[in-house]
Amino acid sequence: MKVQVLHKTDYRYTANVSQSVNRLCLSPRDTPNQRVLEHQISIDPSPVQIDVIEDIYGNKINYFSIDEPHLQFTVTARSLLETADQAPPLPLAPRIELLKKQLCHSITGDALLATDCLLPSPFAPVLQEVDSLIAELAEHQGDALEFSCALMQYIFENFEFDSTFSTLVTPISAVLEARRGVCQDFAHLAISVLRRAGIPARYVSGYLETLPPPGQMKLQGADASHAWFSVFIPELGWFDFDPTNNKRPDAQYVTTAWGRDYADIAPLKGVVYGGGTPSMTVSVDVNRLNTGVASV
Repeated sequence: MKVQVLHKTDYRYTANVSQSVNRLCLSPRDTPNQRVLEHQISIDPSPVQIDVIEDIYGNKINYFSIDEPHLQFTVTARSLLETADQAPPLPLAPRIELLKKQLCHSITGDALLATDCLLPSPFAPVLQEVDSLIAELAEHQGDALEFSCALMQYIFENFEFDSTFSTLVTPISAVLEARRGVCQDFAHLAISVLRRAGIPARYVSGYLETLPPPGQMKLQGADASHAWFSVFIPELGWFDFDPTNNKRPDAQYVTTAWGRDYADIAPLKGVVYGGGTPSMTVSVDVNRLNTGVASV
């Protein structure tokens, strides 16, 4: 189906910002399950120049600076995409203990990224604290995809979604102890568990269309950025899992970027000079334009 995404971020400051230097990661990717038809980023105040690069993971990154004094800064990303109707069925995968050996014999770009995604990263350290969780899933530790699916379900059933619990700096150990968090926390926790178990796992950012209850209108701006995880199986590729919803991503999901964790693909980050006390508002709308099955 066709999906339209509008992502607006608005910063306001109590004093003039003399200059801001920024990095954007808001451009959706072409994947086997989605195709980007249109994409545009609007910035106000308008920068003199925007440099677009492709990072080592294949994500499109925009770099720019605003050199005039300003009290407000707004970034609007508009995208039109075609998404696949459903995730393909999971194939049989090798046993977990065979993955590292198979990765050693593969030199594809995906395999090299997967090797990197076996190592600790800033937001997804490989912790001993997750060993107890791995032990609870002992009966699923044969097939690597079976384990990943069981982990997705375990987090969904045993952790509570709580938008007030965590911040960007809340450690995985706190999420594990409290058994609550948000989609970003659940993705990082799953990645830490998978890497500890020996399965390459990456962090995926994007959007999820939310549907209103029957008979009610959808609230504008009610959608949100979303995060999930993906695991790599040599010769089979990457497979996505959403522990927040116990669901393998389908046509309601839009993929923006992927990396080792959130730090690699934060939607917007930068440095400002001046500005006093900042405030930020974010609104996201994901709307389907038709209900046809896409051929992507």
